[in-house]
Amino acid sequence: MAYEFGDNPACIKRSRIITKLLIDEAKKVTESSPRVLAEDVDYAHQLLGWWMFVNRQADLLMRAYDSDFTVEAAGQMRSLIEHAYFMEWLAEHKTEGVWALEAAEFDRRKKLIENLERIKWEIPDDIVVGEGPVFDFPDAAAEARHVTLKGQASIVANLVEARGLRNLYPVYRYLSSHSHASLQTGEAFVEREHGKQRALYATGKITVGANRVWIPVCLYLAGKAVSPLLVGDPMKRHLDKAAMDVGFGPLLSERMPV
Repeated sequence: MAYEFGDNPACIKRSRIITKLLIDEAKKVTESSPRVLAEDVDYAHQLLGWWMFVNRQADLLMRAYDSDFTVEAAGQMRSLIEHAYFMEWLAEHKTEGVWALEAAEFDRRKKLIENLERIKWEIPDDIVVGEGPVFDFPDAAAEARHVTLKGQASIVANLVEARGLRNLYPVYRYLSSHSHASLQTGEAFVEREHGKQRALYATGKITVGANRVWIPVCLYLAGKAVSPLLVGDPMKRHLDKAAMDVGFGPLLSERMPV
């Protein structure tokens, strides 16, 4: 049976329960010393690291929401969504995805070092830019594909466009606005009415119900990226059940591969 997925009390309640179950199940799998096939190691290690990060972020978000830290948690929610979809991306592109991430990371580090040098910061001798990564592309098509994937690894807008997830980007941008010194972060705590004194609120004037229902979706995407790489696919049964219990299983099954 698939339940209704959305910002409704029943789904929010199920999301809270399923989120805890998925986090607890991930801990059990981690503690069981899961094994990865040798041919998958180069990209599986990155996925496993992200998986740990995603599960800890989800745990942090639930604790934040339970303690009435709502607006403040928006940046973490943005990061959770980004990591979950990047995990799905890397699980598809495998070694080519890792190469793209390495190239993008080199560019970021190079720019950081150049910025530090420009303002004449003292940089430790063991921190050097070095030469950029070199990859053994089998043909021109693979090299062209690398350029495309590097663009996706560098810019979230490119990633969501390439994967047919255009509806996701406005959500990402909205959450980003709560990660910066924007009007939204201040407006969340005040009531502006012309001619009246502004009222202050101890906690943000927003509901987190809709946010809660997306946490298990992110855990699902992250788990589905990792579990097939682990010997025995240990998370499969729990992930599939979670998708149906929260109600997003049918929605994800309708997604067309890009």
